[in-house]
Amino acid sequence: MSRLLIQSTITHEFLHSSPVTGDVTWTPSLHTALVFGLVHDEDQAAQLIEDHCDRGAYALVDLDNIPEGY
Repeated sequence: MSRLLIQSTITHEFLHSSPVTGDVTWTPSLHTALVFGLVHDEDQAAQLIEDHCDRGAYALVDLDNIPEGY
């Protein structure tokens, strides 16, 4: 199971589901993203990117595949 985060390359905010409303929104908080924004499926991540990201203005961060030294 993957642990993926979607990050804007423009604002550097992370996509997550609001714990209050359930709506998908952006947050500058890495902590909030780790609690409410982890995506475990690449197909779900692709759908979120299509629905909420400008073309090419995002990074898909794979927390399980970060190169050593980062």
